[in-house]
Amino acid sequence: MAPTTPLRSPPGAALPGAVRTIVIDAGHGGHDPGTHHFGLKEKHLALDIAKRLRTHLQRRGLTVVMTRDSDRFIPLSGRPAIANRLHADLFVSVHINANRNRRVSGIEVYYPRASVVSASAQWPPAVSPAEVAIPSMTVKQVLWDLVLKRTRSGSRRLASSVCRSMRTGLQVHCRGVKPARFVVLREAWMPAILVEVGYVSNQTEAQRLGRADYREAAAQSISEGIVSYIRDQGAEHI
Repeated sequence: MAPTTPLRSPPGAALPGAVRTIVIDAGHGGHDPGTHHFGLKEKHLALDIAKRLRTHLQRRGLTVVMTRDSDRFIPLSGRPAIANRLHADLFVSVHINANRNRRVSGIEVYYPRASVVSASAQWPPAVSPAEVAIPSMTVKQVLWDLVLKRTRSGSRRLASSVCRSMRTGLQVHCRGVKPARFVVLREAWMPAILVEVGYVSNQTEAQRLGRADYREAAAQSISEGIVSYIRDQGAEHI
């Protein structure tokens, strides 16, 4: 499926650092509703928050690409593939959580535990098969591991920044910054996080998520966490 056309914001003050393009992934969609409780479906909530997040980031002068901007289904591997194809600088996947224990509430932010490179993947930037004595899949994986080790470190810092921002902005409990093997994270070649904005299985949190003003506050908090990470990255190069 063809990627969404990048939606560029008007010229504005550039943020420091190398981050220019961010891919936002609204979880689920189409025939996959995600979790659903109290009349709310994850696919709709995630898309609404993702669109609001896009607006906030565009106002900061960043180029934003949505993996989906309507109620359609995209296979899991196709989501990070869009970011990889565009050589995006960050990948942010937005989801809504659920638990059998309806007392559980709060936000969670995940980063990749490990990265996976398929046999059809390109070679890492600035590396060509002609420069490698034995251009095997094993060698390709080793080279990508070296590149992605730093990427995973960036993912952890980004996750922590977003967690702090959401905890402050929404005045909710952050249940932690955690490593995970989610496909959308481990197949991304850039710093990547998955944000669980809240538990729709918890009645109080579902009522919040059902309000447009709360979803707007969530998007703004995620945006501020991303911008804080970008500014920190820029400061490292001053």
